[in-house]
Amino acid sequence: MLLFLHTQLSATVSPSGSVYKRCIQYIPSVASWHQNYFGLDFPYQYPVGQLQQESNCRFVISKDGYGSVGPAQITPSVWQKTLPNVDFWTVDGTMRAQAYINKDAWNQAVIKRLWVMFQIYNGGGLVNKEIKRAGGINDWEAAKAQCRRGVTRYKSGERSNCDINYEYSVLVYKYGGQYGGVKATSKYHYW
Repeated sequence: MLLFLHTQLSATVSPSGSVYKRCIQYIPSVASWHQNYFGLDFPYQYPVGQLQQESNCRFVISKDGYGSVGPAQITPSVWQKTLPNVDFWTVDGTMRAQAYINKDAWNQAVIKRLWVMFQIYNGGGLVNKEIKRAGGINDWEAAKAQCRRGVTRYKSGERSNCDINYEYSVLVYKYGGQYGGVKATSKYHYW
């Protein structure tokens, strides 16, 4: 895994000035809600990177056919029963939903690593099965090797859903590092 990550992360990608400015405006709400659900030692920078990965920190309505909204691309039809008092159309509401969904994903994760949590957020619990097939160890590459998902068809061609979901956690990691120093904690390891 280290060789892959070094290769993937060696070319540091800085967000454009406008992307960075949009993303940093969400830091107070992202930090507050994630610390509310996870505790004060949670590295909020990664969920900010998640916003960059999801929407380039734009408050948008997705064209995915599911009605995902906001910078975190929350699907209200999926979460409105679980979060009935959340206004998904506000910044605070979408950041609260993001933190709640990340906490739900953390609780589902068979190994407590942030890369697993973010993959569950993005692609559901299939990563847990892939980890189990790989021997139940914390090994991103071994889990990816066990991935048996289909493909998504785009106008420009097809793309493996395995590549999409496993790349997601790598990009959240890379982008999150741009939003302040991520302090190492004993509880929340990324890899």
